This record gives sequence, structure tokens and C-alpha cells, in this order.
Amino acid sequence: MSKIALYIRLSVEDQMKKDESESIINQRCYINDFLDRNVEFKGFSKEEYVDDGYTGTNEKRPAFQRMLEEVKQGKINAIIVKDLSRFMRDYIALGDYLENIFPFLGIRFIAINDGYDSFKEKGNGTDLDIQFKGLLYDFYTKDISQKVKTVTTQLKNQGKFLAWSPPLGYMKDPNDKHKIIIDKKTSWIVRKVFDLALKGLSTRKIATVMNAENIPTPNERKKELTNMDYEYVIVSSKNRNNPTWTNGTVTDILANENYTGTYVFNMQEKSVVTPGSFKFNPKDEWGRVYNHHEAIVTQEEFDEVQHIKKINIFMKGKNTDYEWRKKSPLQGFVRCPTCNHILGCVQSKRKRLDGSIRVHSYFSCRICKCNNVEHKNSRVDKLEEQVFALIKGKYGEVETKPEDKISAKDLEKKIEKLQLKKMSDFERYKLGKMTKDKFIQSKEQTDKEIEIIKDKIKLLSQKKETIQSDKLTRELMEKYVKAAICEGNEVKEIIWR
Repeated sequence: MSKIALYIRLSVEDQMKKDESESIINQRCYINDFLDRNVEFKGFSKEEYVDDGYTGTNEKRPAFQRMLEEVKQGKINAIIVKDLSRFMRDYIALGDYLENIFPFLGIRFIAINDGYDSFKEKGNGTDLDIQFKGLLYDFYTKDISQKVKTVTTQLKNQGKFLAWSPPLGYMKDPNDKHKIIIDKKTSWIVRKVFDLALKGLSTRKIATVMNAENIPTPNERKKELTNMDYEYVIVSSKNRNNPTWTNGTVTDILANENYTGTYVFNMQEKSVVTPGSFKFNPKDEWGRVYNHHEAIVTQEEFDEVQHIKKINIFMKGKNTDYEWRKKSPLQGFVRCPTCNHILGCVQSKRKRLDGSIRVHSYFSCRICKCNNVEHKNSRVDKLEEQVFALIKGKYGEVETKPEDKISAKDLEKKIEKLQLKKMSDFERYKLGKMTKDKFIQSKEQTDKEIEIIKDKIKLLSQKKETIQSDKLTRELMEKYVKAAICEGNEVKEIIWR
């Protein structure tokens, strides 16, 4: 039986506007009414694909992806939406679907409000009016994004706290969600962290103290206040059931100016159009509202801690402040067998009797160290030798025959050319320059050639190759290894790509 997909989408921006005409219920009724009024759809089965709270500027929508997968499997014959903006707000991507993808797959696409039906269109699948509408939807989305940013910035300048969760030590006022008040249950924790820093303790030692005293972490309290069900990102050690304090957690608290009573915002610029993307703003561009809420530490205490951070080497920056990857190609790959956390590379310098400097490099686990769990450090040179030997044993030492020296990259280029040929044949067919039978015959032949080349690429990936390097490199790690589980100077396990 033929199947029609009813695609329905409601974004966060639509919810903010409270426009009933765009609601899920309204879209459902609107599409079903259209189907009921058109006799040609009586014999079709119907299935809804609903994305609630997803932007139309990209394709990262669960119901959208599920629908496309069923389109590829030939389970769907037609797609119906209320209007083009419900399906896609990206002008270029929308045009690609309407002009190339759907016609090629034989999918009928209908946008009711826009009066668009692909079966009634001529030429390349879209007329000029539809193209302009798509372009307008694209501009509209970018305009809305900027307007949302402007409004939120104005509200923040008025002192409205808009973050979903306040920093540790504060909670939202039950009587006003845009205000924050002292959280008596955790404010003493923030006070303790600053007191220890003012006494001269390093962030690592502060984290060790917090773990030894089993003090709740910021994430534990956040989960309690927000009722959000999420897992802690660091695997707990065998000797500790609670989440772990790290020097990074302590550093974040000590750098948070909000604890002085100043509301600090716009530290980073988030994108409404592309969820999850952001960039950090310079400190002089941060917004500030002074005397906004009750302080946990004084401005003098906060400034003193920042001064300590500058003069003490143990509080200077993070790994991103220098080219840390140059220390060892294993960095970012070596993991602890106890807590599964990535091991940090540490270097110590010792002066020899002849005046020369000896640099000793080793891997250690900061999580186990914070929890006072015994962990054997690993010498970098010993681990590099073992991992390199394991890579050569699995992937190297076999010469490639001259006739097989064509690379996977060359084969992929051939596939690209064949795909272009398919598209060119399709355009010729649409313009009447190629018969349907000849187009189908050409397409089948091209598809066979593509499958043959894909099989060759698969075989190439299984072949060993001669590894030219005489030592471990980062390129080899990124090509072959996902992780290396190490304890002491021994590689316990390699997780291959």
C-alpha cells in the first residue's frame, strides 16, 4: 500500500511566539483536512513524523532523519507539510531536496500553504515563486536569531538572570525565576574553596581536600535543584561512590566573578541557528550588573585569589596555553585502568652534575590522585615503544604490490566522478535529452561500477602497509588507535579504530 508521510515541526522560536497557528495540533488538523478533501489520497496509509522543539535550519532532527531513512528504503511515496518552512529553513538544502533528491527518488512533495505540489511542477522541480519563498525563510531564521540575542541581552542588562541553573552556592528565588539567592546548603562549600585558595593551597590540593571530606560536587547539587537526570561525565573510582572534585572544578569556582555579587553575562556567544556552537568573548566585552545579588566572597578576596593565580605556577592556565601535544603522541589516547579517565602528561626537569638538564616525562591520573587512590605513573618513552610495536605488528611490515598501489583516496575520487555522471544523466533525462530506458540502464551500470570500487576500498582498508616511520607519531595514533589502557610502564589493552 502507498504511504504518505505527514511531517510536522515546531521549533523553540515558534513556542516563544506562542503562535497557535504553528502548534503541533494545528498542523496535524490542517494536513489531515487537506487529505480528507482530496480523493486521490483515499487509498494511502498515513504516518506522522513529529519534531517538537527542533530548528528547521539543519537536518539534525530525529523524526526528520527517521522519515528520510524510510524514504531511502522505498517505504514512503509522498511527503506533506503545512508549508515549506516546516520542512526546511535552509534555502540551499531545501532547493536540493526539491530539485534533485525527491524527483530522483520519485517522491511526491506537497507544501499546502505555499501551493506547491512536485507532481504539478515543470522543469527542474521548483518555480521562481517557491525559490524566493525558500530564500525568505532562510533570511527570516537569521533575523529571528539576531532578535532573540538582542532581547536576551537587554533583559540581562536589566538584571534578569536567564541562565537555567545558577552557579554553586546560589539558587533561583522561588518567587522570581529571574533572581538568584544564597543557597544555604552549598554556599559554605564555595566559601571553603576560596578560604583554602587564600591559604595558598593549589587547586589540585583543594580538590583532594574536598574529596577526602566527601563534600558534594557542583553537579550533584545542580541535579538536586533542577531534577535533571544526567550522568556525571567522569567515571568514579572504585573506592569512591560519589562524583569527583578535580582541579578544573576548583579553578572554575575561583574564576567565577558572580560570587562577588556582580551578575556577569555574555562570556560566550551562543548561536540560535546552530545549536551547541559558541565562541568565547574577550573579558572587556562581558556584561556586568554590580550589586545584583548577595555576595559569597568580597571583591578584595576575589582579587587576591586572582593575584595568587598569576604568581603561583601551580595555578597558571591549562593545557591549552601551550603546545601540549608536542610532549607525546600518546596524549589524549592513554587512559587509566581504574577510572577510565585520560591520563595527563607531566614533565619534570633535573639538573645533572655536568650542568645539563634531564627531562623526565610520565603519565599520571589526576582523578585517582584527587581521590587518594593508588596509581602507578607511566614512563612516556616505555609506553611509546610498546604502542609503536603493537601498531607495526597489526598494521605494518607488509609491502604493497605495485598494481595495488592505487590509494583509497584515488578510488573515492572515481566514485565522485561516477556520482556526477549519474546527476548529469538525470538532468539530461529531465530535459528530454535522454530516454527513460537509457537513463535507467546508465544508472544501473554506474551503480554497479560504484559498488565494485567500494569493495576495492574495503579490501584496501584490510591490507597491511609499510610504515615508514621509525617511531610513534601522532598521525599513526589518529589513524589506528582509539585508546590505550595503561598501568605503570605496561600497556594493558589497545582499543583499535
